[in-house]
Amino acid sequence: MNRIKTWHFGIMLLTFLMVLLTVAPVSAQSGSKDPSVPIENLTFQAADIRAVIRFLADYGQVNVVVAPTVQGSVTITLRDVMWDQALKIIGQTYDLAVVFETDGYIRVLPSADYRKERTEEEKHKLEQETLTRLEVKIVRLANTAANELVASVKSLMTDRGKVDADARTNSLILQEVPENIERVVNFIKELDSPARQIKISAQILEIYSTDADELGIYWSAGGSYVPNGARSITQTFTQNGDRVTDPLGQYNITALQRGWDINATISAIVSNGKGKIIAHPEITTIDNKEARIQMGQRVPIKQYDQAGNVVIQFEEVGTILSVTPHITAENQILMHLKPERSTLEPDPSGIIINTNNAETNVVVNNGQTAVIGGLTTQDEVEAETGIPILKDIPLIGAIFRYKQTSVENRDLVIFVTPTIVQNDLAETSP
Repeated sequence: MNRIKTWHFGIMLLTFLMVLLTVAPVSAQSGSKDPSVPIENLTFQAADIRAVIRFLADYGQVNVVVAPTVQGSVTITLRDVMWDQALKIIGQTYDLAVVFETDGYIRVLPSADYRKERTEEEKHKLEQETLTRLEVKIVRLANTAANELVASVKSLMTDRGKVDADARTNSLILQEVPENIERVVNFIKELDSPARQIKISAQILEIYSTDADELGIYWSAGGSYVPNGARSITQTFTQNGDRVTDPLGQYNITALQRGWDINATISAIVSNGKGKIIAHPEITTIDNKEARIQMGQRVPIKQYDQAGNVVIQFEEVGTILSVTPHITAENQILMHLKPERSTLEPDPSGIIINTNNAETNVVVNNGQTAVIGGLTTQDEVEAETGIPILKDIPLIGAIFRYKQTSVENRDLVIFVTPTIVQNDLAETSP
């Protein structure tokens, strides 16, 4: 009888030791538990997962709620790990969602249950939004056209939300659920900030030559640049353009640094008979908005529609310069330049429009000049000369006159200078 009791006692003792080994880690950091100190050695062998979570909660001195559906065992070995990191690793390994609630406690539940819970919450939220009465709010804009913000504002609104633009008052009319309307209004205020302005100053020159021996153009600019009050540095700039049989596509661009006297250079070109100033336009635009300068004409061209009716379509012919400036973070100006030059040519079947254009991006400093060259054309010029009076006599006048045909090479050079307008509007609150 005593042997039987002793045997039962041994079995109970062995069972207790096995349970103790499965619940407690084989090795953990000794001494007092400090949540800010990593656990040196954390090892579990077929331990109950709920007991492991309780151990980590005690170590981290936090409140943890474990769902009843969380069951199973844990086998894991970690070194130098924080308690919350170990809890997340166990959650990822055993498909558990570890949710740190804002109220200061942690929930542990199966990932499938958590996803279902979130889906139900979103569904309930959508149902509440469907039942909630929409709030109407009118937001007046001070710096931006209302119709330009409709698409951006719509992207932040719920499915029930609506936005319309009123051009007369330059306002946005919002219809949105109350929970989201404040966020949309704050977004509109950010977009309606004052836009910076850039003045685009352009000088357009036509440089030409009728000398048959001249292969192209040659022009230069000179000036001095004083960096940060130091000694003066002399600068020179030259450009050459050779005459080619097919000038379409010739294009080059460069930026002149500070200190160049552009006006003096242009005056020298004109006074020496090398060219003439076509125009000197100036236009002001806001950041990221295109400025367009055109000099030429709109030519009516007859076309036929599908029914055979004559339709007049107007084409723009001449010199066109499109500039889209953007002020960078370094207070430089990025310009998207699209120069175009087109001419008319009669044709038996109608009119041919010869176009020479280019498109590029260039970064310049505030007040720095960019030069566009190479928009070259060749024109045939006919001149009639002869003996006065006699050359105008009918029939026999042809004996006393003759026609002279010459080829004239013309190169269009455009100087573009962007200048940031001082922010008079930036200090004005919207």
